[in-house]
Amino acid sequence: MKLPLKIILVAVLSGCLSIAQAHESRQPTGLIAPNSEWKYDDDGEADAGWEMSGFNDGRWGIVTSPLGYGEHYLTKPHLKEGRIDYYLRHQFTVKDRTAIPSLILRARYDDAFVVYLNGTELTRTHPLDGSSVWDHEAKEFETFELSATALRNGVNTLAVRLVNRNRNSSDIVWDANLLAGDTRVASPKASDLKPRAKAAATHSIVRGPYLQNTTQEAITVRWRTNHPTRGRVDYWKPSSEERFFIQEPVPTTEHSVRLSGLQVKGTYHYKIAGTDATYEFRTLPPAHEATSTRIWIIGDSGTGNDNARAVYKAYRDFTADRQTDVWLMLGDNAYGHGTDQQFQNAVFNIYNPLLHTTCLWPAVGNHETYWAHKDDNPLTKNQADPYLAIFDMPSQGEAGGVPSGNELYYSFDYGRTHFICLDSQVSDRSQGGPMYSWLQADLAQISDKDYDWVIAYWHHPPYTHGTHNSDKEKQHFDMRENFLPILEAHGVDLTFGGHSHTYERSILMHGHYGTSDTYDPAVHALDIGNGRPEGDGSYRQGAHQKRGTIHTVAGSSGKIGPFRADHLPFMVENLSVLASVVVDIEGRSLHVTTLGSQGEILDSYTLLKD
Repeated sequence: MKLPLKIILVAVLSGCLSIAQAHESRQPTGLIAPNSEWKYDDDGEADAGWEMSGFNDGRWGIVTSPLGYGEHYLTKPHLKEGRIDYYLRHQFTVKDRTAIPSLILRARYDDAFVVYLNGTELTRTHPLDGSSVWDHEAKEFETFELSATALRNGVNTLAVRLVNRNRNSSDIVWDANLLAGDTRVASPKASDLKPRAKAAATHSIVRGPYLQNTTQEAITVRWRTNHPTRGRVDYWKPSSEERFFIQEPVPTTEHSVRLSGLQVKGTYHYKIAGTDATYEFRTLPPAHEATSTRIWIIGDSGTGNDNARAVYKAYRDFTADRQTDVWLMLGDNAYGHGTDQQFQNAVFNIYNPLLHTTCLWPAVGNHETYWAHKDDNPLTKNQADPYLAIFDMPSQGEAGGVPSGNELYYSFDYGRTHFICLDSQVSDRSQGGPMYSWLQADLAQISDKDYDWVIAYWHHPPYTHGTHNSDKEKQHFDMRENFLPILEAHGVDLTFGGHSHTYERSILMHGHYGTSDTYDPAVHALDIGNGRPEGDGSYRQGAHQKRGTIHTVAGSSGKIGPFRADHLPFMVENLSVLASVVVDIEGRSLHVTTLGSQGEILDSYTLLKD
């Protein structure tokens, strides 16, 4: 399969944590996230002091952006028609004012606006001096670099006067988010106001940095800027005074710098030249070396809303100062069409600082394929798949395993654990197809001498009776009937899938490849217990027996839904609850913890090998 050329697009983010190890002890980059709640007053009259922090907006309405009326992408009209002026407010909290030298506002609007921070005007898109307001359509997000001098520690209020060109206007729109910038921007002067606000000439990071395709001796650092610049990454060992850098040859907004010749299992600090933030990355450990490993797994996380934030926060609180070694996404990483902007909202605006410090290894889901003709980013013109443009996967075997030649399915090693990512949506799922043939070759190089654990993941799980039914849907059939036999024959220990917005976890089982009514516990169950040391006891695999596999549906990291069929007879847990999964490996002992969005432990088990 020939993949589309990688083209990377636009959106939002900035880094302002001084050290990656700070675990968000300082101010996060996203001050007002996309799809946030805004207070609004649409009676057309300005209340006295409405733009001030101390104003009481308790009687105003509340709506989630994008808001307005008259556009097809608004779920319903939110604001009354026939008004010239609408008034909006959003409050956010800042922990460390000194960490935010400037602000970046990204706004999609119709027709004009004025923005105030704590009562101080920051920018306006029209003089609003009685002259006619120009017609401005909310086709794309525009970036405005703003002064942060009015910012304060504690609660801040961003107030917006949204202006219609006339009372008979067919639409009005407000959709925005606010981020911390990495460059200082001079305070605006009244004489500088233009009919259309212009971005400052200095460049700012609006996505990332984020890490991709980590190997034992190399790593890719990616980021996006609002203006073309020759990107440069400075990096160094924390214990050394020697400094290195790699600079791109030509200016661009889409930056990708490959650092090579690194120390195996090395820890490095790095920064993007021209910014103050310093982060940390680690290369992979030596092949087949027993290494303490923490894995975080999320599925169907792409809502970009408070559900996803709560799941992430629960994991951050759980892991505390323990580093994340491997981070897996199980598909449907950006709802609802996998566009570049939706990836910005659902990934890059949510998972900092983890993105700065830990390589992300994603699987493709069905929603990543709905982008065609839906991407409103004018730079793409629907010529590049955003998923493949955003992520770099090790298709040449550079991180371990056999080269797949395809970034939709690949493998990599972390110490003595082998990870296999399959594609249950786009690629040929037949026996003898390219993905199947690659998997045969990849599994053939796995031996007990070199590996303790094999973990496979893809979007459509082999078994689920959650919001989807694996007895009735083809993707589930294909993965269960065609791929599960060869995976089990080569000793796969765990499989993870999403798609169903539930959490389901099986017993230790082997050899069941049909529909649920063909399950026979006398044939397919190797251990019917719950796998908990304090319960029925840990699962155990012997060297000379069927090893068995535990199958998990973890598609509830951003949304949940009801079970649409009776629980499968071999599932230990069946929960409709927001969750993520943590896997901890210590030698030949593997422990799994499932975390709820409030930090509660929903499930756990231990798997041991003789």
